[in-house]
Amino acid sequence: MTEARTKRLGEAVIATGVLHDALGGYLYRRQLAGMARDGLLNSASDARLGTVDGERRHTAFWFLIGGLAFITMGASIRRSGASGEPIAPALGPGMAAMGAIGAAVMPVSGFWLLLVEGLAAMALRRHQRQ
Repeated sequence: MTEARTKRLGEAVIATGVLHDALGGYLYRRQLAGMARDGLLNSASDARLGTVDGERRHTAFWFLIGGLAFITMGASIRRSGASGEPIAPALGPGMAAMGAIGAAVMPVSGFWLLLVEGLAAMALRRHQRQ
């Protein structure tokens, strides 16, 4: 039962990452297209900071990296569920901490979901160890 819940949590975290990247792709489509036109390499460089487009390119890059991080964390959690191994010890607390800090700094954001998913990972790990 715990393995199935762990696997489902992993799939939920992966879905969060996919949706995060899809939203970022839509919201920052102009900046991403500009970065692609510029050949990607160094297309969000510090030299562009101070310009509206440069700031948005940085935001777009980090938005997409955030989604990839969700997908990576979710894959780790899902693998734990599939193999019956406990969730990595630092994963749940790390996710919860990032979610709490992010939600404090940006209350109107998706950081609350990361906090909840991190707390769920912590609860599942605790249950797995019993």
